[in-house]
Amino acid sequence: MLLQKLSLILSLPLLALSARPKNAILLSEVRSLTLRGNGAKTTSRRVAPIPQLKCVSSKAVCDLFPIDVMRCTNQGSSYGSEDIEWSCTASLPEEFKLGSTEVICEGYSSPDDPYVLKGSCGVEYRLLLTDKGEQRYPDVANSGRWFSNGEGGTDWGGWLFAFIFLTVLGWILFSAWRNGTNGQNRVPGRGGNGGGWGGGGGGGWGPGWGPGNDPPPPYPGTKPDQGQQGWRPGFWTGLAGGAAAAYLAGNRNNRREERYPSQGWGAGPSSRSFASGSGSSSASNSPRYESTGFGSTRRR
Repeated sequence: MLLQKLSLILSLPLLALSARPKNAILLSEVRSLTLRGNGAKTTSRRVAPIPQLKCVSSKAVCDLFPIDVMRCTNQGSSYGSEDIEWSCTASLPEEFKLGSTEVICEGYSSPDDPYVLKGSCGVEYRLLLTDKGEQRYPDVANSGRWFSNGEGGTDWGGWLFAFIFLTVLGWILFSAWRNGTNGQNRVPGRGGNGGGWGGGGGGGWGPGWGPGNDPPPPYPGTKPDQGQQGWRPGFWTGLAGGAAAAYLAGNRNNRREERYPSQGWGAGPSSRSFASGSGSSSASNSPRYESTGFGSTRRR
């Protein structure tokens, strides 16, 4: 009886190995992955294949330089033994750098299966512009938008400023409209027969005061009629207008500096030699270096 139990225990690992399909593997057993671009697809079993390399940055940036080959190395697990972290490396022109990378593999029987299908892994990566890239491709860096951070992202500070500015402007316009409406609904001030100070009946000296005399001041205890005065710009109008002008002027100057960096005396837009739409053909002529991105694993 004891010998039978021992033989059963020793045979369990062999049974487990024989039960696992030949094309299934644990990611913890994978040391590295080599992925290829140019439309190469992964293998598939349960779901449709995906590209081995997919750029998830803006289309304008991705089109500048499609990556041909990328190599990802296993950097160990994070939360679980099969939650593998990866470092991915590609040879890039100096105008570009790798951002985040994510390895996506097909679970063998389900997305939660620790085993994955061999050859089913692909990488989604972000391609970013370096400082040289922003100078060479200013239109792509700014993405043609007012609120851009220069890397295809969004300048949330600019959006916050715009929100505050529009809120203040709306309050100013509403106040002006309300004051104008109240002024139209008020009864006109003094007037009528007599006009005070001798302005009515039987001649007199013009509008009601003697020759050479200035008009009298208002009666004691009275205030000028506020309803007769139209709305005039004030502190908040000047503040909002000045802030808007300063922001737009600064934004315009920054764009001009990015597009036309200082080139010495007499340099200007016409002396710039690069073409922002030259694409990957011009980028391929630049010196190369190894750029690395980091990321984790996702199953599909």
